[in-house]
This record gives sequence, C-alpha cells and structure tokens, in this order.
Amino acid sequence: MGKTLLKWIFKATNMVVALIMVLTLVGSIISPDLFVLPAYFGLGFPYIVAANLAFVLFWIILRNWFFLLSLSLLLFSVTEINDTLPLHIRKAAATQTNQTFRILTYNTMMSGKLVKHTKRKPNKVIQYILDSDADIVCLQEFTISNNEEYITKEDVNRIFRKYPYKHINYKLKLKSKSFGIATLSKFPIVNKKCINYSSYGNISIFSDILIYGHTIRFVNNHLESNRLTDNDKVMPLRLKDNFDADNLSGVTRHLSRKLGAGYKIRAKQADVVAKVIEYSPYKVVVCGDFNDVPPSYTYTKVKGKLMDSFSEIGRGLGWTFNERYYHFRIDYVLYDSTAFSPLKYKMDKVKYSDHYPVICKLALKKEL
Repeated sequence: MGKTLLKWIFKATNMVVALIMVLTLVGSIISPDLFVLPAYFGLGFPYIVAANLAFVLFWIILRNWFFLLSLSLLLFSVTEINDTLPLHIRKAAATQTNQTFRILTYNTMMSGKLVKHTKRKPNKVIQYILDSDADIVCLQEFTISNNEEYITKEDVNRIFRKYPYKHINYKLKLKSKSFGIATLSKFPIVNKKCINYSSYGNISIFSDILIYGHTIRFVNNHLESNRLTDNDKVMPLRLKDNFDADNLSGVTRHLSRKLGAGYKIRAKQADVVAKVIEYSPYKVVVCGDFNDVPPSYTYTKVKGKLMDSFSEIGRGLGWTFNERYYHFRIDYVLYDSTAFSPLKYKMDKVKYSDHYPVICKLALKKEL
C-alpha cells in the first residue's frame, strides 16, 4: 500500500509540473493583457524543463508509461527550448560574402552611470562600445546630463566621432538628465522614426540604414521595465530568515503586482512593434532589451517570423541580464532569414552594466 501511495504522489506531482509547462506555453501566445497568470511561469522555464525531463527519466527507469506525459510536452516545446538553451553540435557553414556588418546591442545602465569619459579615466561602458568597433550600435538606457561633471550631449558627439550617423531619442527629460535610446551607425541613416506606444520612460525607434546599396530597417527597443527596486529584489531572499505563510503571501502579492503591470504594458508595446516589423517596406533587424524571456508573449509577438541569432548559432543559456541571483536572457538580435545569415554571436560577460553586451555579425545574402 505504501508503494502504491508513493507512486500516486509522484504521478500527482508530475501532473502539476506538466500543467505548469502547459501554462508557460500558453503564456507565450496569449497576451498578458487578457490573461496575466501564465506570464509568470516563463521566468522559471529552464527549471520547468529540467523538472519534466527528470520525470521522463524517472518513469523510464521504473518502466512506467507515464513518462509519455512529460516527454510529449518536451517535444511540443522544442522551439521554446531551443530559444532558451540551443544545442549546436555542428558549426554552421560560413557564408561566402564580403557584405557583412557587426551589430552591438547593449543596455548601458544609464550610460555607465553617467561617469565622465576621458583617456585617463575612461567610462567602462563607453570604452567597451568604442573598442567593439561594431558597424551598428543599438544602446538602451542611453543617458546624458546637463552637468559638466557627467556625460553631456557635447561629450556624446565628441566620443562617438567614428559613428557619423546617429539616431538618438530621449523619452524622459528631467531637470538635470535625459533618458532614452540611441542607434549609432557607420552607414548612412536615411530615415528615423520613434515608434509610438504608451510608456513613461521606455521607448522604441526604427532607423532605415543604407548598407551596401540596400536599405535595412533597424528596430531598436527598450520595452517596459519591471521597475523592481533593490528592496523588491531582495525580498524573496529575506524569506529564508523569516519564512511563514503570511510573509510568503505578502512577498508574492507585492512582486506579482509589479511584474503583472509590466507584463501587460509590454504586451501592448509588443503588438505595436510587431506591426512596424510586419509593414516594413524593407528587410528588418530587431535589437534591444525586451525585458522578457524567450517563452513570453513579448518575445513571441515581436519575433514573429524573424530568426533569433542566439537560437541559431549561440550556445548555453545566454543570460544577458546578470544581477545577484537574477539571470535571464532578455536582450536580443533578431533578423529576417530571407535577407541575412548569422556568422557570429557573442554575449560578452563584462560587468560594466547589469546587462551583458551582445555582438552579432550578419551577412547579406546574395539574392537580396
């Protein structure tokens, strides 16, 4: 009787884990503005996959057909798993073309906290951008100050002389600082536009850039932030010192309110950005900080029919947000596979910001 009860407990647990997997998949296709609950599970997707895989192995060892439950879900989630943890055993064949360009996308954490950039005392974020020597640079949390002790508008023009073409839009202008987004280019920018959606401080822009005789639309995004404070982020960690039902409930309600609001706003923003991509008269490259993980509505909606450079040629978990115990991949370079081939993807683990920079090398296809 004891073994039978234990087996049913394992089966019930497996069904709960499977249900969470289903909810995660639902959250990637249904807007959180309509139903927000599934959106939360995307944050733990790697662990959900691992739990289902563990049950598959567990039931196979016991020679029980119940392994088919989790196995079927894993097979159904191949795309989401590959977007989260791609496995590339063979190296992709290099595209033979001289028409290549390198893209850097980087959330700069307020331009490296606005530290003045000089040869003697370089701003580490600014210096990294310059050293990368990328052809197209997409920066989020691009910030300038009116105070000469920090980075100013004049400093930007001086520092980034190697990028003669700039598309900079400041969404939030306070008394002493301006916050926004920037696309810097070595190639001519022939058209600039801000993407109109609702947000207090986040912003997306598109820049039509002439590269090797072809106009390409680059969409640079900094989608809605969750606005979690340092205190919010340590709240779950404090539970281990004073864990009880009331504290757990309080922390869960507090964080779910903040995260839920962010999910809903990002969903609407993603809808707007997706339309810009869909109706673009040119081939598209999409970069930036989506503030959401691959198994999310935001990612799925913006990606659409585009390809994810990390999923195609990257390896590992590819976390781009790295702060304390929080690690997520939320920064992306997406591209139209009918026009471009990915040659190289690099997520650089430099701790100059709370995000890691991403560099991607793309090649224009000959038939473009």
